Amino acid sequence: MTRPRDTDGAPSPLLCPALTFARRRKGPLGALAAWSLLESVRTFLTGYAVARALDDGFLSGDVRTGLLWLLALVAAALAGGFADAGVFRALGGVIEPLRDSLVRRVVRATLTRAVTSPTPADTARVSRLTAQTEIARDAAGGVLLTVRSFLFTSIGALTGLAALSPRLLPFVLIPLVAGLTLFAATLRPMAARQRDLLDADEHLAAFAGETDRAARDISATGAAPLVAAEAAPLITAEATAAFALARWSAVRVTALGLAAHLPVATLLLATPTLLSSGLTPGELLAALTYVTTALLPAVNALLTALGTAGSRLAVVLHRLLGEETGETGPPGVPAPSLPEAVHTAIPSAVHAAMPTARHTAMATPTQLHAKPSPPAPRPTRPPLPAATLHDVTFAYGPDAAPVLDHLDLTVEPGEHLLVVGPSGAGKSTLLALLAGTAHPRHGQIHLRGHTARHARTLGTAARVLVPQEPYVFEAPLRDNLTYLTPDAPAPRITEAIDTFALASLASDSARPLRPDHLTPSERRRIALARAWLTPTPLLLLDEPTAHLDAGARAATELAFASHPATVITVSHHFPAPEPGQRVLLLDGATPYLGTHAALLRESALYRELAAGLGQPSAVGSRSTASTSSWAGGGHAQER
Repeated sequence: MTRPRDTDGAPSPLLCPALTFARRRKGPLGALAAWSLLESVRTFLTGYAVARALDDGFLSGDVRTGLLWLLALVAAALAGGFADAGVFRALGGVIEPLRDSLVRRVVRATLTRAVTSPTPADTARVSRLTAQTEIARDAAGGVLLTVRSFLFTSIGALTGLAALSPRLLPFVLIPLVAGLTLFAATLRPMAARQRDLLDADEHLAAFAGETDRAARDISATGAAPLVAAEAAPLITAEATAAFALARWSAVRVTALGLAAHLPVATLLLATPTLLSSGLTPGELLAALTYVTTALLPAVNALLTALGTAGSRLAVVLHRLLGEETGETGPPGVPAPSLPEAVHTAIPSAVHAAMPTARHTAMATPTQLHAKPSPPAPRPTRPPLPAATLHDVTFAYGPDAAPVLDHLDLTVEPGEHLLVVGPSGAGKSTLLALLAGTAHPRHGQIHLRGHTARHARTLGTAARVLVPQEPYVFEAPLRDNLTYLTPDAPAPRITEAIDTFALASLASDSARPLRPDHLTPSERRRIALARAWLTPTPLLLLDEPTAHLDAGARAATELAFASHPATVITVSHHFPAPEPGQRVLLLDGATPYLGTHAALLRESALYRELAAGLGQPSAVGSRSTASTSSWAGGGHAQER
């Protein structure tokens, strides 16, 4: 959530550190001013030499005098080039120490926070140490260079105007001061709007990242409308901030017109009056030269630099300097870490959809034996198949080649089917079709007699999907484990924690988990335990043992081998099939279905995938003895 802030603009606490830094860099700043005086001389001669060359030289018939003044103008330009080189050398003596000072501040604050704070280190400080310090360095250099140029150019131009004729000053000074005053009035609001836009953009980007990682869970729980509703205020906030910044930018353009362009218009409109009052043509031309070649570019550069780089510099400096006090923004400005609204948005949306949920579950290292839930009583009539696919074809796009082509498959209740094959063969697609998160181009899919679309509305009463990317809420471990089964008994929850080695995360039952601080193995174990606790008739496990070591894989396979549900497992790790367990091999053109031994005899691809696999484990078989006839692409064979 964005905390209340002072929207008056640029943070005043920046002034004290800026003055302290300036006092410590008096030498380089003095050298910068000394070189800049040459720029004032060059600006002065730019108009004065034109006036004298015209009035005292060419208009008076003295060509020699005119040429000498023009030579003086050329000499001033050469001296100005020499001064520019000195300015950049002196600038380095100011800006590089500024960057070093900011780096020291961030490092000192980060180390202090790491030692004294019980919370994990803020990874956003890496960005502040690298990207944001470089932004501050570049922006500070540009702002200092531009402000310096404006000040010394203005001194030279206004001195020249006063030397030519004091009557010229009001025509230039009044619109110049009016424009600069209006521009100064926009600095604070512009800085505030810049920060608002930056904060809104960070919040929306973080929310989008969380949504992307949870896309399959959102689809699986039907939470898309709720997530869209939570995203709407963030989008509105960014649009509002952008419009507010645009309005102040329009005011800044008005200020630029007053300060830079109105003096030219006033001089031209006053030309008859000025000439009739004794102003010479050379003095009028020199005044226009001062305005168009010196003041106008300087004012344009100043307003542009302060309006863009200056606002960005104020925001970045305040965040960097805020490290000293543990703040990462102006008082009341949220830190550039994941905002609370983003932490809670996806979980709350998915949690709200729990009545229709079929979520993820993933695993870990432990080899404790899990006790299966008592089997459901046998029906008085033959049970419906757990899942059937009839003539199913699916492709990612109307012109794409089918991933699954005319697939027929029947999975019996209580069967544990293993699905293997090379990447891109359609294994995860098969689970998505069964879960109802993807829909076939044609064909029919049924789960215990219900269509896959209808089964999706039944939630965990129809199936639970364990996707490749498990989703963990920022909530206590118990809430993460039981949100699909809120009434799970305490002994069963304790058994799940032991089975999937989650005791280290359960030490403080009230402390919310930080998903971004969990390892991939921990996230997967939490999700696997969540699915294992759920009394669903069909478990769809997509790479359940990814990120797990050998011990954790064995524990996971053991826990789900005795689960009473029908289990369809997709795996690249190729767990040892149980004796008699059917294996579905997807290889594009010709899928195969059969036992491990039969596929070893019949399929070269299966032998290649199973290379290095030892003897099948002796874990109790849950497979059915019967095999189901099916066809893939019209050429599938059952082994």
